Amino acid sequence: MAELQRSDKASRTKDKYAFSVKKYILPGIGSVRIGETTPGVVDHFIRNVVDAAGPATARTCGAVLSSMFKIALRHDAASINPVLGISIPRTRAAKPQALDREQFLDLRTKLIAWEQGSMLGRTRSQELHHIADVLITTGLRPGELFALSWADVDLDSDPPTVHVHATVIRTSTGGVTIQDHPKSEHGFRYVTVPPNLAMSLRRRQLRQSSSATANPLDLVFPSSTGTVCDPNNVGKTWRKAADDIGYSWVTFKTFRKANATLIARTMGAETAAYQAGHSKVSMTRKHYVEEYKEAIDTRAVLGAFDAANGGPGAPGKTGLQI
Repeated sequence: MAELQRSDKASRTKDKYAFSVKKYILPGIGSVRIGETTPGVVDHFIRNVVDAAGPATARTCGAVLSSMFKIALRHDAASINPVLGISIPRTRAAKPQALDREQFLDLRTKLIAWEQGSMLGRTRSQELHHIADVLITTGLRPGELFALSWADVDLDSDPPTVHVHATVIRTSTGGVTIQDHPKSEHGFRYVTVPPNLAMSLRRRQLRQSSSATANPLDLVFPSSTGTVCDPNNVGKTWRKAADDIGYSWVTFKTFRKANATLIARTMGAETAAYQAGHSKVSMTRKHYVEEYKEAIDTRAVLGAFDAANGGPGAPGKTGLQI
């Protein structure tokens, strides 16, 4: 744990690993001596975690245990790393499902109507449809959006851009805070802002400048009290709204999938991966780009094989006749 805290891993990763040690590793395998920890012992432990908490948690525990035994090897306390070779089942990823244009416009209309309603005499959040607009148009992660300050938004450039270089995280020690770097090194990027969104952001900036609510960090989307927005809290509000308007299957990540799907189909998967801040195009294709739901009209291209167009079977051509 001391080496983990000294490492350059992200704060959320450190918290996640520490939780795995406390919740699963110490109760399940903590009493076993290092020299008695065989691959069979580790495999039995991992299977129990899979049954109790699922493959994703088991994979985290496996990563933590592997790091532990690398330290043991370095100090001659073990001769092998018993975690190597252990097979941990992967969770089968669901196929990406993205919003199309008609669905988004319908969702947005219903969302605005929901926001204008009341909840136990209190006014509901008026921010959700603005958040949805930015997420589906830019493909940002919620944490990246809530970390944006107006200094990161250049509405006067051509085209207007947003500079993504930070994200909001929650740690066990510091609460909700802005991390000075995004999820990965590929998260550093510039994202263009379409005209309609640029106009919306200008109006938002003007409203904030005339508002009495403090915004000391000059955030684009501060909390109602002017502090950093907690993505988890906003997500809870979103889930309530999505259920009420009949779009319970839509999450904040669905907007990123819609963004990636449209860009991939018009500009290619590499562009979609850059927009999303992914390191691998394959990950964008697998987890974010929705499969085509109908046949792609390829007749103009495949007509090259038509004998009537001068193919092998055309008059005056030699070749196989069908």
